[in-house]
Amino acid sequence: MEQDKPFSHRVDPRLRDTLAVAGSAEEATAGLGLRVRRIPPGDPLGDVPRLRREVYFHEQGQAGDRSKRVTDGLDICGTTLSVEKGAHAIATLRLHDFSPLAVQVEYGSLFQIDAFARTWPLAQVAVGTRFAVQADQRSKAVVDRLMEDAYRWAQEARIQFCLLACEPFLHDVFEHYGFREYLPPAILPGGVDLLRMVLVLDDEPHLSECGSPLHRLVRDPARALPAKAWLARSFNLGD
Repeated sequence: MEQDKPFSHRVDPRLRDTLAVAGSAEEATAGLGLRVRRIPPGDPLGDVPRLRREVYFHEQGQAGDRSKRVTDGLDICGTTLSVEKGAHAIATLRLHDFSPLAVQVEYGSLFQIDAFARTWPLAQVAVGTRFAVQADQRSKAVVDRLMEDAYRWAQEARIQFCLLACEPFLHDVFEHYGFREYLPPAILPGGVDLLRMVLVLDDEPHLSECGSPLHRLVRDPARALPAKAWLARSFNLGD
């Protein structure tokens, strides 16, 4: 199985430097003409494949046969978020829970999903993949808008844990939103390191400590307590 590298593009260092700035994404983007569109499973992806191709392949000088893989079978069963400016997608993220067998086959080993399945319904564990942000749109406001809608999707779907894998240079970006490593890095063929990170939904103390813009979206802090305790026990994490 070839591992999808969901977070494989470079982010402007200025984005990391400004992630602690307060304010909601809606306020920050109100005058920019941006909207977030949720593309349901199986619906046409619109401009998203163009953005994926631009970021994953042309920007990295990897265009070629692999550029045909900007879509795959998992698009049919996933919800795709697209931050759009006019007719153009400028940021995107694909979301699945782990109940579909295809998602378990593709990502289960990487994220050690069997450990979750022994205690939690797989419909309560989600994974974010196919993240891409257009090179000239890598601002805090745009990424906040994308991540906030992903968080709302997770709340509406009653997700308890959201997982992602990223290369080390993106660690600080996702840590700011409340993700943390729960497993040692995975080493892919070719020597690529992937950090395996998790976000516990509505973990109010942790989101507050991170200064996460998702903190204001917390609805039910009590729901996070058993999930956070289980995660710490199961993966030997500190407080």
